[in-house]
Amino acid sequence: MEIGLVLVGYMDRPLPNALDVTLAHGITVVEPCGGGHFPDTHFSPERLAKDPQALKSFAREFEDRGMRIAAFACHGNPLHPDSGRRTTSRKSFEATCQIAGELGVTKVDVLSGVPGGGPQDRVPNWIINSIFPDFQKAYEWQWNEQLIPYWTEAAETAEKHGVTICMEPHGGDMVYDTDTFLRLRNIIGPTLRINVDPSHLFWLGIDPLRMVSDLGPEMIGYATVKDVVFRKDEIARNGLLPGCNYADWDKRSWTYRALGYGHPEEFWRRFVSALRLAGYDEELAIEIEDPYLTRDDAVRVSLDMMLRVMPRDPQPAGNWFDAYEWKAADIE
Repeated sequence: MEIGLVLVGYMDRPLPNALDVTLAHGITVVEPCGGGHFPDTHFSPERLAKDPQALKSFAREFEDRGMRIAAFACHGNPLHPDSGRRTTSRKSFEATCQIAGELGVTKVDVLSGVPGGGPQDRVPNWIINSIFPDFQKAYEWQWNEQLIPYWTEAAETAEKHGVTICMEPHGGDMVYDTDTFLRLRNIIGPTLRINVDPSHLFWLGIDPLRMVSDLGPEMIGYATVKDVVFRKDEIARNGLLPGCNYADWDKRSWTYRALGYGHPEEFWRRFVSALRLAGYDEELAIEIEDPYLTRDDAVRVSLDMMLRVMPRDPQPAGNWFDAYEWKAADIE
């Protein structure tokens, strides 16, 4: 396994500075973020897709520092009921697949998106189908007329460029748990894999270890690591889906944190072990969205945690017991 860093945490500075500070932490594997919801601070996928020279210059920023791009993040809402925003997200994804293919990067990290509740809606509508029966018609319209057709087409684009789509289950999006991912995966096929991010699962009450175990080696394409802290008093008052604004940290029942500030070292040991047992032995990308630490502090403490819990060597080929030619007399 290799430790990486999602560069969204350093979008307060230009790309060269972000790479320099990442390298200063000893991290050489990164996930650049651009297109969709992301600002063009580090790069514009559309511009790089149209300008071969700009793409070469972009790649050289990593090569000159001995760094490797593990994945590109392109988080938009390709199902948005507003046609302009929908088109922008889709073009960003297509451009990201193109530049990834040209640079030999095989993973694009995405969110599924969420459409309106019907053809006339003007804003996204996250429907929880299990609450009221009269939601079902709208929910099936979202799946059959929006989610499935788009991601079927998007998978063809990814395949053309030799890219795997790594989708993060996330509350507020159509794919947010194990079963919604599996429903889409069973239709789209192996081009669609999952990006396991425990932080998105914690606040939905999902056990990341169970998800990893249930999905197994054919479906896990990528993993990012971020923690969540819970406030029991606020959970008792408002549960895990509080109605406050995102930035009202003091009113929230949960908050994203650096690794170890929400869950103990034991969990992260079990998490990396579960990934290995499921056949995943690739990058673990630290993602920073901690409101109480500076970015550098958050990277530092998260990196310290990962260095303690993550195996450095490749996974053994088999059980250590099998490496010896035991004599029957030795084990009687």
